[in-house]
Amino acid sequence: MKAILQTRFIHLKKHWVSLLFWLALPILGTLAIMGITNSLQQDSKVPVGIVLEESTPMANALVNSIKQTPIIRTHTLTEEEALNQLEQHQLDSVFIIEEGYQEQILNGSRNRLIKSYRSDLSFAYSPVAEMVMSYVQQDTGRMKAAFTVQGISEQYASGEQTWTWEEIVDKSKTVEAEENLLHTTFTFLNSATEEDGDQLFLFNPWGLWAIFSLLSGLMIMDWIIRERRGSITPRFSFMRFSLKSYLIQNAALYFLLFLVTDIMAIYVFHDQFGDPVTADLILAIFAYRITIHLGAFLLSVLMNQLSTYYGASFLLTLFVAIISGAVLPTEGLMERYSWLSLVNPIAPFLSKDVGYGWIILFVLLIGVWFLRKENRHVKGT
Repeated sequence: MKAILQTRFIHLKKHWVSLLFWLALPILGTLAIMGITNSLQQDSKVPVGIVLEESTPMANALVNSIKQTPIIRTHTLTEEEALNQLEQHQLDSVFIIEEGYQEQILNGSRNRLIKSYRSDLSFAYSPVAEMVMSYVQQDTGRMKAAFTVQGISEQYASGEQTWTWEEIVDKSKTVEAEENLLHTTFTFLNSATEEDGDQLFLFNPWGLWAIFSLLSGLMIMDWIIRERRGSITPRFSFMRFSLKSYLIQNAALYFLLFLVTDIMAIYVFHDQFGDPVTADLILAIFAYRITIHLGAFLLSVLMNQLSTYYGASFLLTLFVAIISGAVLPTEGLMERYSWLSLVNPIAPFLSKDVGYGWIILFVLLIGVWFLRKENRHVKGT
């Protein structure tokens, strides 16, 4: 093993830059794409101006509800600033919560509670206005219910202690939260993990990582083709180990390097995306790493030309990326061609399962390759 380490170290001294690049690609590539898409999502939100003329609990609660809407990017401004930016088309629309908003709500008024402005280019005014009005109607509905309950209580309580409207409103909010009348959860295809409600990601980071890991695993294993050249292989006749044993032992060293980067990926994704670290995730990553490492090893020992190997590697990665569902939706494709799910090595990983089928198949094929005798013809000189 010492001789294997020495020879591998000599090789890495000449190719350490490319090795570090491909080892870091899964993590850096995933972070880059996630950062770009999240930035685009922020830029694609509808810019809306909010003018708050009073600082009361109900007015502040309304503003907070608007800010929590995923499709809206709010800007709290003065009326003059908001209208000026609307004229310059920096805002899609402006909503003014006028002085006396809470007082009108408490008095049961439902008319002219919010003033709004839009321009000729306000493409999203209608849905945003409907959303704002729904929040206002929620407040007015609670007040109407509170007054109704108070009236009934005063009529039938016979002088007993009645609820205040604040208690009734608080109780209605509690019931609304507990009953969960309407709840939606954003999840990724083939993912059993619920996403954090505060974060909405366009792509599954582990799906992107799986695709980049497949490509990097294939690219790093090109050393097998380089070291199986005709000018090098005759030297193994004078060594203590065969060429096949040499390739397998070196592949094991690369596998350990990949495991180190996989551990780093778990830490980075937990820190950046809040992805929980579970035993199922760790086992799925380990199994997926074994799968792509064995597959890359098998592909490289079956090919003799680097150009052919590189072309096959990129085509294979592209094919897996398309059918995996990690980048593009594949519901219709899978319904039409159900067999694609069987040949997709990423599918078990995305569902946090272990793809035993691929591992067993690759181990059997590598075993056949290792036990098969090679016909060598040495020409005399």
